[in-house]
Amino acid sequence: MTLEIRKIKEDDMTQLVDLVHEAWFEGVYEEKKFEKAASAISLNKALYNSSLGRVAVLDGEIVGMILCSTKEADSTFRMFQLDFIDKLITLSNQAQPDEVERVIRVFQSERQAYNQLIKGYEDSFDASIEYIVVSERARGNGVGKKLISEVFDHFKEQDLESVYLFTDTDCNYRFYDYLNFDRINETRIKLPTKEGFRYRDEFMYAYTL
Repeated sequence: MTLEIRKIKEDDMTQLVDLVHEAWFEGVYEEKKFEKAASAISLNKALYNSSLGRVAVLDGEIVGMILCSTKEADSTFRMFQLDFIDKLITLSNQAQPDEVERVIRVFQSERQAYNQLIKGYEDSFDASIEYIVVSERARGNGVGKKLISEVFDHFKEQDLESVYLFTDTDCNYRFYDYLNFDRINETRIKLPTKEGFRYRDEFMYAYTL
C-alpha cells in the first residue's frame, strides 16, 4: 500500500466529483446523474475560493482531497471549475422540480449557516480549509491527517498562524476534536428532505499553527 500526497491537477476533476458523490450525495436523490451534477456544483463552490489543493493517491487511485484558501493568495483553482451552466442544466433535466428546489435550498441553508458562524471572525484567520473528503474505503489509514499535515506545513512556510473550517454532523466532525482543533461556534439548520425536513448541526473549528 503506497500513499502519495500531491498537488491537484485539472485532469483529477472527474475523480474528485466521484469522491464527493460517494461521500455526501450517493443515495440522497432519485437519479444518479442528478447526484453527480449536485456533487460537481458543490466541488465548484470550493474550487472557486481555493488557492491550495492536494490529493491523496493510494495505489494509483485518488482517495482523498483537501482544498484551502489564504488571505493573500489568488484563487488559482477557479480555472479547474467544471462547466457550471452545464451542471445546472443537468440538474433541471435529471430531476423533478421539487428535487431541484430541494438541493438549491440545501445549498442556501449551508451558506446562511456559514455566514452566521463566521460573523465576528471575518478578519481573525489567515487561512481556511474549504473542503476535505476521504473515500470510505481509505478511512482509518491516516489519509485525512496526512492531508491536513501537508497543508499545515505549507501554511507554516508562508508564516500563516491560524486556520478555520466549517463542518457538520453529516461529516466525521469528531476528527477535528481528535486533532485538537477548537470548536468556536455552532448553529443548527433545517434541511428539506423527500419526506419533509431534518435538522443538522453546523460547526466552526479553528486551529493555531
